[in-house]
Amino acid sequence: MTLKTLFAAPTAVILILCAWLAAPALAQDEEFDNSVTYYSQEYKKPELPTGWLKMPSAPKRDWPDNTVQPQISAEAKMRAFQSMMMFNPMSLRQMIGMMVVKKKVKEGISFDEVVESMDLRANVLNMKKVGHNTPYKIVEGITGQPSSRHEIISYCDVPTMRMILDYVPEFAVFVPCRIAILEDANKDIWIMTMDWDVRWLDTSPNPNKISEELRGKAIEVRESIESIMEAGANGDL
Repeated sequence: MTLKTLFAAPTAVILILCAWLAAPALAQDEEFDNSVTYYSQEYKKPELPTGWLKMPSAPKRDWPDNTVQPQISAEAKMRAFQSMMMFNPMSLRQMIGMMVVKKKVKEGISFDEVVESMDLRANVLNMKKVGHNTPYKIVEGITGQPSSRHEIISYCDVPTMRMILDYVPEFAVFVPCRIAILEDANKDIWIMTMDWDVRWLDTSPNPNKISEELRGKAIEVRESIESIMEAGANGDL
């Protein structure tokens, strides 16, 4: 590849470099890190690139509150994701793992104690419990065989949820916030949730940003969910 060609395709070069840098870390079999994975409100936004590295973007647009966007075609979605996947070093299993934040429950803490601890912490944080599903019981009822325990609890910061849905109604498929508790083949108990974080979008050149107020509220919700998971993992009462 000549220098001229290199500068003519900055996006591909960046993606290749990212894949090359990420591959060794993804291949390592390290001890599970159960540490805190959230950041404070003091987290600073990165500076957007300028010059030839700056990526093209859509124009700024003002959407009325609670307005559903036009549908993106299946073909457009396919092309977008296939383009991104071309330089992706991760397996499907790793990609699913990347979308999840998880904590391993300390030994000696029972499943029911995990649930109780999470509910108590949610109450302290004003996160309303709006659902509790036990799909493993349905599996047992259908198959007639015992199943490892798997439950899903939903919590919600109601005012923030309304703000988010006003900004992007499509986010309704992700709310309320769901936390899964499950027992694996080793009889270990795990707490998991979808790892969505608005700070991942800070580097996007698209000018259609969320407001600072909503950004702050979204970060607070994520940190509350993290705190609820920590309480369950540690058996805090």
